[in-house]
Amino acid sequence: MAMLGREVLLPATLVAKPPEEPMQATVPFVKNLHDALQTAHLRVREATKSVARTEKQYYDERSRKTKFVQGQLVWLYWPKPPVRQQYRKLQQLWTGPWHIDKFKTPLVVELKHTSKRTKTGSARGSFTTMCNTTSTH
Repeated sequence: MAMLGREVLLPATLVAKPPEEPMQATVPFVKNLHDALQTAHLRVREATKSVARTEKQYYDERSRKTKFVQGQLVWLYWPKPPVRQQYRKLQQLWTGPWHIDKFKTPLVVELKHTSKRTKTGSARGSFTTMCNTTSTH
């Protein structure tokens, strides 16, 4: 919420706007506090929406989609479970290079390993990245 970027430990009605209901407060302090919390909540929601729109616009202007073509060399994100490795941070996260054999859908590609001709697999496009090497192993 609006407290140094941390979640506020308050009732859920103060974090998420409750349904509109008339309130009969007998003490003026309670009414003033309730109104102040409601206006603060509305201000934060509007500021958050505005910042989200701005950040989305900045991201959309600077982002580039990766275009894959058939026959292109790519790396596949495939973190193998550590077998003989003591430390997980030393494991290989990317395998390949792989050839894009064909597109099953715009997001799913069929891959063929360059050095192991019999090994094929399917992967989502978000788990692949372009390979900068031009020669196959």
